[in-house]
Amino acid sequence: MKMSVKDITVAPLAFESLGVRSMSSLIKTPDLSILVDPGLSLGIRFNLLPHPEEYRTRAQLRRRLIDESRKADVVTVSHYHHDHYTPNYTENVLIGSTPEEAQEIIQDKTLLLKDFRTKINPSQRRRGWLFNRFAEKFSRRIHIADGNRFQFGATELKFSHPVFHGGSGSGLGWVVMLTVIYGEDKITHTSDVQGPMDEAVVGTILSDEPRILVLCGPPLYLSGRLVKEEQIELARANLTKLSQEVSTVILDHHLMRSPDWRDFIEPALQAAELNRNTIRSAAEHAQLPNRLLECRRRELYSENPPCREFLKWTKLPEERRRLEPPPI
Repeated sequence: MKMSVKDITVAPLAFESLGVRSMSSLIKTPDLSILVDPGLSLGIRFNLLPHPEEYRTRAQLRRRLIDESRKADVVTVSHYHHDHYTPNYTENVLIGSTPEEAQEIIQDKTLLLKDFRTKINPSQRRRGWLFNRFAEKFSRRIHIADGNRFQFGATELKFSHPVFHGGSGSGLGWVVMLTVIYGEDKITHTSDVQGPMDEAVVGTILSDEPRILVLCGPPLYLSGRLVKEEQIELARANLTKLSQEVSTVILDHHLMRSPDWRDFIEPALQAAELNRNTIRSAAEHAQLPNRLLECRRRELYSENPPCREFLKWTKLPEERRRLEPPPI
């Protein structure tokens, strides 16, 4: 039987365009469901803790992530930043995690995880070690993803060798990209390649010939401070190159922490249109409106001031805030 070239679907579960920091996705083939990067978080921005609306959105998407995890046969983790996996401890300020929720996501699943021993920076090495020890108790089995291929029925999962989290030599470490293959159909999920900023990553992506590319854009809000402007411009050029070749680019994550993201990608949008391709956010792919909450945090506080109980919670000692959920 000839397989359709559109046998793989991707459902965005949590992304910046949906209101939180994440790239969590459920990718389905006719014989496998893959939960990619099952984590989400918020971040400190403008010297402000997240607004109650962000906390409410985090709770909603955390619940959705857990519900959708029940449909997954396989869970993959590209790296150990808290917006890409759910750690096994309670943290309410940014992550919104509990050990019980972490267990529920991985219970009886096959886990394909970034190796915590090699091509990893010190903070992620410790997080990865702790998470793997926890996962051994509840998952069905654990395999190292880095550079490996896995066959599940007619579905193949192909992981890249570790690539830089951002530009070449990034101190943020490495991530592994995933390509899901079913017959002639392919979807690639790239996690935090930030553009990509590394030209070698462009070649790796294009060599897999994905129909859909789930891509992290560059962090415009860090340009000229923590990220060199030349790297941001390289990311724009590489995105434009990818938009000429890939039918659908789901572009989100770091890029969507800036309100002017669409202006920034104008060259890529034009290149995509010329080649009858599409660039859209994760929310747009899910046929939902964009909800860029983090970049609007100052406006949220100004337009909808938090209640007294929430403001009292923000002044609690840090350890108490970690353990006590915000009153939202």
